[in-house]
Amino acid sequence: MHTTTNGAYDARILKLRLPEQDSLKNDAERCSADPASLANIGRAVGQQVRIRRRDDSRFVAVFTVNQANPDSPGQPDVVRTGLTGRERLGDGAELEEATVEAGVLDPPGESAGVRFFEVAEATEHQSYFVVIAPHGGKIEEHTDEQAAAVISQLRSAGFPASMWACKGFGDATKGASDRWHITSDDIHPASFPLLGSLMSRRFFYGVAFHGFAQQGDEADIYIGGAAPHRLKAAVRRALLDHLGPSLNVKISTREDSPKFQGSRPENVINRLAPGRGIHLEQSARARVFHKEIAGAVGSVFASPSRWLLWTLTRVFRGDLRP
Repeated sequence: MHTTTNGAYDARILKLRLPEQDSLKNDAERCSADPASLANIGRAVGQQVRIRRRDDSRFVAVFTVNQANPDSPGQPDVVRTGLTGRERLGDGAELEEATVEAGVLDPPGESAGVRFFEVAEATEHQSYFVVIAPHGGKIEEHTDEQAAAVISQLRSAGFPASMWACKGFGDATKGASDRWHITSDDIHPASFPLLGSLMSRRFFYGVAFHGFAQQGDEADIYIGGAAPHRLKAAVRRALLDHLGPSLNVKISTREDSPKFQGSRPENVINRLAPGRGIHLEQSARARVFHKEIAGAVGSVFASPSRWLLWTLTRVFRGDLRP
């Protein structure tokens, strides 16, 4: 029986309908659901939900509802995802006892256990600079520490700055990334209220810290995003000055994997800082030097000349807000 309560509904987690849903076949983070059932809990296609098993409380994960179910007539209690998506919730089998929840976040400040929460620091109304870490905690380790270090560096130097981060933690059953990772293009402010409070600012500069599992001859650090090449080059120079030749630092190109490019307008840093967002991908080897990397990046934006450019641009546009 399909049961809906305030902010949640009972669901079955079933296989995809192929070939209609081929695009979700190898996507662990995305699912389809019934639009009416989502609306009943205040969610919609394109937003995130938390799914937990009622028969085994160890299994809980966040998903992006990427599309509506193809079922006709509709089945209000059905959620569909591929094998890797179902493996987020167990061994990959279909599930008869699950709950879809509108709230994806835990209260901040929990000290231990499986948890996922957001934090933010904002200088009221400022639109000069924002730094984010969408996959902090143990999802992509040290990235939230880097965001915190950069905002502290800018504020100490007298520059206004804002920060947003999500922190996720797992356990032996499922790690943090397997439970909580949501790709930057999909992150929806309706599911992350503190992020939503920053989205209207449209910052002049922005940096997102990320991590990746290095393979083969991949570089240690990729500098992507929608920012102009000259800004990416400034970040690369600062990184080389702080790190020396020990790491391979590369400005991403179209030949690189899309995950290193970070240039799509849907990427959360490009939504926050249109045209001047830096998407920084770092291998685990690079993140050994997370403090040095944060200091290098911060030095690029704790800059009187960049502050002056922002100020002149605002005057030219007739924008006299802080």
